[in-house]
Formats: sequence, structure tokens, C-alpha cells
Amino acid sequence: MRPLRLLLVAFTLLTGCATIEPPQPDNDPYEHLNRDIFAFNEAIDQWGLEPVARGWNWLTPEVVQRGFVNFFNNLRLPIVLTNDILQGRPRWVAETIGRFQANTFLGFFGFWDIAADFGVPPHVQDSGLTLARAGIKPGPFLMAPVLGPTNLRDLLGFGIDTMLNIYPFFVNIPYVTITAGGIDIVNRRSRALDQVDEARRASVDFYSFVRNAYVQRRWREVVGEQPAGGAQAEDLYDVEIFEDQVEEGGDPGEPNAP
Repeated sequence: MRPLRLLLVAFTLLTGCATIEPPQPDNDPYEHLNRDIFAFNEAIDQWGLEPVARGWNWLTPEVVQRGFVNFFNNLRLPIVLTNDILQGRPRWVAETIGRFQANTFLGFFGFWDIAADFGVPPHVQDSGLTLARAGIKPGPFLMAPVLGPTNLRDLLGFGIDTMLNIYPFFVNIPYVTITAGGIDIVNRRSRALDQVDEARRASVDFYSFVRNAYVQRRWREVVGEQPAGGAQAEDLYDVEIFEDQVEEGGDPGEPNAP
């Protein structure tokens, strides 16, 4: 526990004097390598993940899909709560704890987001945002294999979130955690089928589209702008990326400053 206490003190001190750097979609010094990885990710999606997601979408009713999203979002309690505390947000801490209790005990283990129905929606929170709000710069844009668009700061944050994940604490059976993670990814991908198809068709350069939209979305989250419903996405394709960029209009291959 001592490293966690030191981390808490460090972030508390840093956050008090943090300055947030504006978005820089063109900070892509490894673009050639990133494009190769992006092509690899696209192949995995189009030949593997997308067909499974379409089958899942055909078999699974909307209410069940939404239930799975709620369930897995509810399991993010350690990640969201830890970062709420590190950022010194007492209101969010109280909301996170209250949401978990209400959704777990009254919302069928989280499948029903009853807290949102009573006026306490979720908020986007992760370790990448904590690092950003502590004044740590994002670094160059990166396209990570399978994980998709990120940067050095968010990649570090993802590693921290992985250690905070609730699965290892309560379920120490590898095939159970792998199966649960697979269901989450397939379910979320199935809910972004139309948005991804539209983005691919509309984009002059789909790689630039994804890169610019990711950078802009993360910037808005860092400065405190929450997406509708507090959506939290962690899959290969983030539906918020495509919805935000399409709504802004213009050439999807060009960055739009917020």
C-alpha cells in the first residue's frame, strides 16, 4: 500500500500546478509505423472481430447488449474510484461509490444502470486522464497493436488501469477472465457497427480520421467535457470517436480544433 500512498501524494501535488497542453493531432513522428499497425488492426477487425460482432448483434437483443455494457462499466469501480480520489474530486468519489452500490444491489449486479435513471450518470475516468490533469504531456500519437489509438501517456495509464482491474481480485481463473473480456469487446464492437462503416465510407484517409478524432476526444475529456451518458469505451473501436467526428462535419481526414 505504501507505493499507492506515495502516488496519491505525488498526484495531489502535481495537480495543483498542472497545465494542460492543447490537442496536437499532427504530433505523429512514427506515422509510417503507426499506419502499418493500423492496417494490421483493420485486418483483425474486418476478418475476425467484425463478423463475430455482426453475429452477436443479430442474436442479442438491444436490451441485453446495453445490459452487458452497464455490467462491465460497473466493474470498473476500482479504476474510476482510484482516479477520482487521486484527482481530489470528492463529489465524483461519492457518486462512484453510490452508483456501484445502487447498480450492484438494485440493478441486478450492474446490468441495469438504475443510478443513471435516478439522475446520477457515469463519468469517464481512467489513469490516463489523471496523468493528464497532473500536467503530464501526452507525447506522440501511437497506434498500438489490437488496442488501437493511444499516446505514451494513455498507454502508461492503460497499464495502471490493468493493475487496478477488478477481475484478478475476485476471479483468479484465466479462462473466465478471458471469456468475460472477449464478451465485453465483441458486445461493444457490435454497438459501433454502423458508425464504423459510415466512418470508413466517408473518410478520405481513415487512419487520419481515427487519429484526429482520438486526439480531440481525449482533449475534451481531459478538460472535463463528458460524452453523452458518460460513455466509457475501451475496445478496439470507440463509438464516441466516430460519432464526434461525423457530427463536426467537414473533411474527416482533416483535424478540427475544439
